[in-house]
Amino acid sequence: MSKVYFTSDTHFGHASIVKFVGQWRKGSNSEEHDEWLIEEINKVVRKRDVLYILGDIAMGKPGTVDKRGIGWYNLSKVGRLNGTKKFILGNHDDMTIEAYRQYAQIIRGMDRYKGFWLSHCPIHPQELRGRKNIHGHVHANSIPDDNYINVCVEANMMRNGTPIIEFEELKNRKRLENED
Repeated sequence: MSKVYFTSDTHFGHASIVKFVGQWRKGSNSEEHDEWLIEEINKVVRKRDVLYILGDIAMGKPGTVDKRGIGWYNLSKVGRLNGTKKFILGNHDDMTIEAYRQYAQIIRGMDRYKGFWLSHCPIHPQELRGRKNIHGHVHANSIPDDNYINVCVEANMMRNGTPIIEFEELKNRKRLENED
């Protein structure tokens, strides 16, 4: 049976990501960081699983293409991740939709999944409409409100020591936190 996983703010190819949040990421440069992230995700996610990446997927300069000449080099690293990828685009995701289509089954600005809102940036409280918000964007600075579930690489590393979180674990963990 396939599983569904979430992460956000992978920042493939971001030259300064380790400087900004190195405590929760590995590598001395972006290439080492990217290899670490791919390896860590692929330890858990299998071919038939689904991996949602909630924005800020990859950085790069227009015109820097992968070896096949069809997409930005740093975005092509997503193709090495196991599972079916689904993207919610973030504020740094400024490549063409055609580039993202090469690596993802679904590409959206926002979506719903089993009663949760999926977004890159946290949704305004008045727009939640009774749902919780699985989001990224804030890195390690989670919002202290049970309606918001931060799945950035840093938050997942703090939560469970891996850059991703499985949906059932996330759902159960939120339920247990609410019982305390």
